Parts: sequence; structure tokens; C-alpha cells
Amino acid sequence: MNRFKIDEQTFKDLNVFNSGSTSNSIFSIFKNTRTMGARERLENMMQNPSSDIEELTLRRDSIAFFHQYNINLDIRNEEFDLISFYLKFDKRKSKHNIIDAVYDFLTRNSSNDYYIIKTGLKYLIRFSRYILKFIDEHSEKNPPEYIIIIFERITSLIKNGVLKEAILLKEDKLKFFQVNKLDQAIRGAELKNMRELLQLAYELDIFENIALLTSRIGLTFPIYDHAESLKVTIKGLFHPGISKAVKNDVFFHEDQNIVFLTGSNMAGKSSLLKSLGLVIYLSHLGFPVPAEDVRTTVFNGLITTINLPDDINNGLSHYYSEVKRVKEVANLIAERDRVFVIFDELFRGTNVKEAHDASLLIISELSSVRNSVFFISTHIVELADKLKCLKNISFKYLETFFKNNKPVFTYQLMEGISTETIGMYIVENEGIVDIIRKSLKK
Repeated sequence: MNRFKIDEQTFKDLNVFNSGSTSNSIFSIFKNTRTMGARERLENMMQNPSSDIEELTLRRDSIAFFHQYNINLDIRNEEFDLISFYLKFDKRKSKHNIIDAVYDFLTRNSSNDYYIIKTGLKYLIRFSRYILKFIDEHSEKNPPEYIIIIFERITSLIKNGVLKEAILLKEDKLKFFQVNKLDQAIRGAELKNMRELLQLAYELDIFENIALLTSRIGLTFPIYDHAESLKVTIKGLFHPGISKAVKNDVFFHEDQNIVFLTGSNMAGKSSLLKSLGLVIYLSHLGFPVPAEDVRTTVFNGLITTINLPDDINNGLSHYYSEVKRVKEVANLIAERDRVFVIFDELFRGTNVKEAHDASLLIISELSSVRNSVFFISTHIVELADKLKCLKNISFKYLETFFKNNKPVFTYQLMEGISTETIGMYIVENEGIVDIIRKSLKK
């Protein structure tokens, strides 16, 4: 796949990979494959999004095929683990000559070694027989191009090698000479093919797993725009980690490629930005995305600044870390076109005056870049008046209003600029002043 530019900070901002058993990462949502091998392959896949529209389409259509027909792949992790362990087994493989093989077994190998070999072969034969039947059954359903490629390759690996005869045997009653012959070939001349067979099975496992997830949490398959013009249409956007999330619509095109987002504290700006980033990221894996409908240009990169930490090790302030991040964005959009950029609270690490001036300067300069997309949130609503002269900027806000002297958050994206502030309400509601005053009376 063509390399899609994404960095560690963006992965962290979107919570794609987080360590820890309690992690609510995006990977933890997607990782429920049947086999450990598929999980490892999935993680590698998710670390490498693509800009190749053909590759993305092939993968998307493969997952959609499993989803459309609710296809179940009847393979077991414990059996695949043993097959994988057997293929990696470092004991010497069986010899050609049966007499030498018996002598070698009696003098060098333990009964446990033989058990691993025999059981690995048993499960490999069982899987091979099953997957050929699976392919025959689902080939009648007009599978997409990439599924056909996988089916044909699996069939070739089995029918053009030693497994062709092996699947005719009773795998639970293999004789010593049969084990010897099969092991000599499978861990010898055909080892590379056997490893490829497992990788293809893992890929089918991934497709089934993501197809099931698609139904369970209401994902949709992205449609890729082949046109040269820049365009993104997202309807019903939501975050997969938020229960009963409010859905929103987001649109971009070349003539309006910057969104200036405002909203009060706790209005949901960061969650909206993460949801948007996830749609772009997942669509560049060829995966279904958290929305009701998505049509998008294929981008060449995604870069976000949502949870940027201080660089304490290098003695850098939060503001200077922000400036460096903006510079990284500038370098990226100078290097390639079609980059999707998300800034949350641009220049929050300095005073309001400097943040205002720096934000105005950077957004004004970015407005001249028409081949990328910029979604920028801020608390500095005063910027809006000075940015209205820019023809390619749209103004959105997340609605908040007071009812019975309490803030109500609708999490609904609206046209315009936020005028509601709740910062003082939050301070007063926590009773901080009363606590301080009481402490003075002691």
C-alpha cells in the first residue's frame, strides 16, 4: 500500500493503541479475532494506513462481503496456535528414509516432540479440508476481487502440494510413516507455503471479525471519491467509544476546506475532533467507519494536535511544544498535498493575547492552502470577526444553553459561532470560593 503519513502523536490523540488491560483503545474494539495470529496481523495493519485507493477498495469490499452474507469462519485459536507452533518447531524435521527416521526418533526425539509434530499435522489437515469446503460454499456468492484472489491462492497452496494427499487421510489416525513423510515436506520444501496459508487464513479471520463489529456498533463502509477535487461528506458521525453518542454531519470541499469550531467547556469539541479523526484514519485502512454515510477524497496523511503533552525531558514549555507541532504540520503540507489536519485549542499554552495573535496568523496563512483540510477548535471566539473575510472558512459551534440556571449540552454541531460561556459557572458550582472563605475563619 502507498504510505499514508501518520505519527505517534496522532495515534495517541485518537487513542488507537493504548497499553493496559483496562484500555478503551480503538484497537481493543477491533481486536476480537478468533486467532492470535490474526490479532497480530490486524495490529500491523492498523499501524499502516494507506493512500492507495485500489488497495483500500479491495479491503473494504472484502469486509463488506463477509458483512453482507454474515459469513462465519469456523476456526479455533488453540488449533491454529499449535499449527503455528509446529511450523516454528526447531527440532530437526523427519528424514526421507523411514529406517533412518525411526532411528532418529528413538535416539534423538522425545515423545513430546512427536506429539507436537503429529498434532500440528492433524490440525493442519483438518483446517485444509475445512477451508476448501468453505471456499466452495462461498465462491457461489459472487465474492469481490480480493476474496477471489485469496480463495484461489489457498486452493493452489493445498492442491499443488503434499496437503492434496494429506486431506484424504484420517488425521486422527496418522501412521508413523505418514507423519514422517508429511513432516519432511511441510517443514521442509513447503514451509514457506504453509506459513503463507496461515497468513491468508488470518486475513479471512480479520474480515469476519470486522464484519461482525460493523453490525454490532453500526459502522458504515466508506465510499472513495476518485475525482481530483477535494471533498469529504460525513453524515451521522459518532465516536464508537461513547454510549448513545449524538451524531453530527461534517462537510468539506475545496472552496471551504477550513472549519473554525467554537463551543463552551464540556460542549464536546474534543470528542467531535477525535470522532472525525477516526473516520479519516479508519477509512484509510479500508475499514468501516463510525458514521451513517461517508464519501471521501483519499488523503495522503492525517495529523492531529488534541492532547499534546509538555516536553519535560527537553525542557520545553507546552506553548513551545505547540509551536513545534504547528511547524511539523507546515512541513507536512509543504511535502505533500491532501493532508487532513486537526487542531484542538490552538496555542492554549500561552496567554490570551499571544494565543489570539498566533492563531490569527497561522489560520490566515493556512487559508491559502487549498489542497488540504483543516479543522480547528478554539475558545477565542473573538478571532471569528477577523477570519470572516476568508472565503474558504466555515464557522461551526457545539450548542450549549442554560435551563433552570444549569447548562445543557446538546453535543449538536451548529452553523455559526458560540456565544455561551460556562467557565465561571463551573468555578462557582464547585464552591471553591466558599471553601476558601471558610478556611479564613479558622
